Amino acid sequence: MTRGSPTSARHKATRGLIVLVLVLVAAASLFFLRPWSEKPVDSPAGRPIGSAKHTEGDGDGQRGNPAPEKSPFHFEWMTPQTGIDFVYYGSPSSEKYMTDQNGGGVGLFDYDQDGQLDLFFVNGSHFQMPATELSQSNRLYRAVGNFQYEEVTIPSHLVAHGFGMGCAAGDYDNDGFCDLFVASYGRDRLWRNNGDGTFAEVTEEAGVGSDRWGTSAAFADLDGDGLLDLYVVTYVDWSPNEPPCHPLGHPEIITSCSPIERTGQADLLYRNTGSGQFDEVGKAAGIARVPDGKGLALAIADLNGDGRLDIYVANDTSPNFLFRNLGGLRFEEVGVLEGVAVSNDGTVGAGMGVACADYDRNGHLDLCVTNFRNQVNDVFANLGPAGFAATNTALGVDLVSRSPLGFGVVLADFNLDTWPDMFVANGHIWDLTSLGPEHEYKMHPQLLWNHQGRRFADVSAQSGDYFRQRWLGRSVAYGDLDNDGDADLVVTHLTAPPAVLRNDCDRACQSVRLNLIGTRSSRQALGCRVTCITGQARQVAHVPSGGSYQASHDPRVLLATGNSTAIDEIQVVWSGGRIEVWKNAVPDRQGNLQLIEGTGTPTGRDAASQPQAP
Repeated sequence: MTRGSPTSARHKATRGLIVLVLVLVAAASLFFLRPWSEKPVDSPAGRPIGSAKHTEGDGDGQRGNPAPEKSPFHFEWMTPQTGIDFVYYGSPSSEKYMTDQNGGGVGLFDYDQDGQLDLFFVNGSHFQMPATELSQSNRLYRAVGNFQYEEVTIPSHLVAHGFGMGCAAGDYDNDGFCDLFVASYGRDRLWRNNGDGTFAEVTEEAGVGSDRWGTSAAFADLDGDGLLDLYVVTYVDWSPNEPPCHPLGHPEIITSCSPIERTGQADLLYRNTGSGQFDEVGKAAGIARVPDGKGLALAIADLNGDGRLDIYVANDTSPNFLFRNLGGLRFEEVGVLEGVAVSNDGTVGAGMGVACADYDRNGHLDLCVTNFRNQVNDVFANLGPAGFAATNTALGVDLVSRSPLGFGVVLADFNLDTWPDMFVANGHIWDLTSLGPEHEYKMHPQLLWNHQGRRFADVSAQSGDYFRQRWLGRSVAYGDLDNDGDADLVVTHLTAPPAVLRNDCDRACQSVRLNLIGTRSSRQALGCRVTCITGQARQVAHVPSGGSYQASHDPRVLLATGNSTAIDEIQVVWSGGRIEVWKNAVPDRQGNLQLIEGTGTPTGRDAASQPQAP
């Protein structure tokens, strides 16, 4: 964030003391409140093990707390007719491995440039029966229209076997075709899109085949040189030879063990050299110098409005990271100083997923983090130069998020009223149902309606059949799958196929689908800030980079435009901080608007010189 630096040694010492005290308080709360050594029931320690049967979600009628008001949302559960039969392999298992816990990610991207979003699902493996023996591969599904998909994994040359976790899609070589990265336990992999419907694996020559436990990843131009760099979130040191653990007082139940008892791994930052290769620069950049990161998710965006992309990482049982971009591919970790490292009660959360959007429309991008059961989901409102403030209690999020265990989360304006709403995929990591009905394993997903930035109302039970089922929810990605102008959802599960959810909400107004194309900047403007001004609203958004949990979203930006046929003004901050403006911009009949760098009006200023939004 853009905050004034102390000018005296005394001030520096004071700030250092404050940081030390806050970290000690957070660590103490984690130590004393959670007896990790014996794994208390429903603590964020292990990971769930259950039946390996491929079953659909469990239906149980209305939820215990039905929404008090009518929902404006309706999502049609399309999976049975899509042709998608993928189920994540190897999890849950009877061996209680830590690799059973995460599930696989989902990526939405148009790999063949036909104007439709295709779907990519990351698959897993098992130590006793490896994925290669059962031909359990990652899967690519090509969109053929009307929510129909055909599997093209083999002809696209994307067959791969391993302990896959998250994925990132991005055009790292600026050739107009989206490439694909998969983070894994064991070995990460990168595929270059050949532009003819096929991919070529280039992991070794690109230098990105780390064997750390990769979870989520994202492409973004972090140094403003016109090339997409790659950030990979990593988890903990762990071996399948380690014994399982037990919940406190229940030796008859076996679970995987706590991440807090394991050493966190340093995240990876790869600089794109432009020659098809990446250099890992995490230590020099200040990323790998931060100890004890146990990351599961990230979001990359310009959080302080200076034109440089910052990185936020959700850590599991350790404080979250906010890496402020100092320029020149150097970062400073400021999570504690900015108020986004721990929950508002001072406790360290078990961070699972991250969402980024301007939920209160104050011109600054806010953050949301999902946490473990019996913890609340954090909402951090971005106050600009003053840092962040936790607002989840005031927004009503605490009440509806304490009971579930949240994974993937997105903030998106589903009903096009200019206020981003919230979707959360829920599901436990242990099957403790034998201990009583109060222990949920499969859980309801949640849809929270944003009431003009003042509160979020849970209207899930009234928003479609999918929400009345229980699932082991994991990753979720959003995008306009049918090109009708609103955001659809794809959600992954353990033990069941993914859910493809068509958005049939009552729309408050029209929308535009922005596609940003860089020329001097990276061709894909991942992470870049967009401001849209119409007669009814001023909206600040960004091109998604990372976000949710192990997911990659539609790179097009969907914005509500009221009843206008033209947008008064669109301002884009390209990588490197250059600002360009388009006025009276008119989308085509399908609602598409392509903004090519250099065709707008340059302001002659960069974002660092701009005043903060009120």
